[in-house]
Amino acid sequence: MSTKSYSKSSSGSSLRKRRLKPYLRWAKWVSLLIFILMMMLLLKIGWEHAKSWSFFKITEIEISGNQRASKEEILLLSGLKPGMGIFNFKLSEAVNGIQSHPWVKEARVSRQLPDRVLIFIREKEPSAILVSGEVYYLDSEWKVFKKLLPGDKLDYPVFTGLTLEDLQDKSSQKLALAKGALELWELAKVSSIFPSEQISEFHLEESTGLSLILRSGQKIILGDGDFAEKFHKLELMRVEMGRDFYLFRDLDLTRLDRVVARFFKLKGTNGTEAELE
Repeated sequence: MSTKSYSKSSSGSSLRKRRLKPYLRWAKWVSLLIFILMMMLLLKIGWEHAKSWSFFKITEIEISGNQRASKEEILLLSGLKPGMGIFNFKLSEAVNGIQSHPWVKEARVSRQLPDRVLIFIREKEPSAILVSGEVYYLDSEWKVFKKLLPGDKLDYPVFTGLTLEDLQDKSSQKLALAKGALELWELAKVSSIFPSEQISEFHLEESTGLSLILRSGQKIILGDGDFAEKFHKLELMRVEMGRDFYLFRDLDLTRLDRVVARFFKLKGTNGTEAELE
């Protein structure tokens, strides 16, 4: 009787264990998950508290690479200042703020624990100046990025006759001519015969193409191509004619096989025109 009772009790206990086993396994995982969440919460609370320590306060902000954008402007746009917590700002927001400066092409911001922030700036370099209602700097991609202010440098090629609409139209004939003009400018920069300092502006027109306006007031019409050959021809003329070169009012170099020259009016005479081979 007692043996039979013990057997029934043992089999019932085993059955209950089998039934409870899935629940016990889930309870174990739930407990582990709760423990992990509690630890994460404690770590977060501890980290939030640690971020307020004076050990993590910014004591130095180092800025490099800036020439035109001032340190004060960069700090203002970044939102950073000494004394704030080094973790109390987002790197992306600081970068975006700095890159809103018209001179800044690229900015990188990094934390150097425990208390320094490094800011590296790469500034835009003007490739030309556009005069179209206002006076603008153009970058290497022919995009306007800044209006000129008093004190801004002017030693870049100046374009007139080119509009903001022309810059938007990638198939614009004037834009293609302007790009060719920059190649001519590079030739003039290294020329001892006809240096770039003599060029006041590049003027663009639909009818005549590209023209050089010299600081002496003379106009040299180059047309719509073969700029390197025409510049070389201009250098040869400058050497051969010496001081007489400046008697021209304008030169027409649209054709490589001839030059049409119009002279300034002399006192008591009319202006004259001559065709030179």
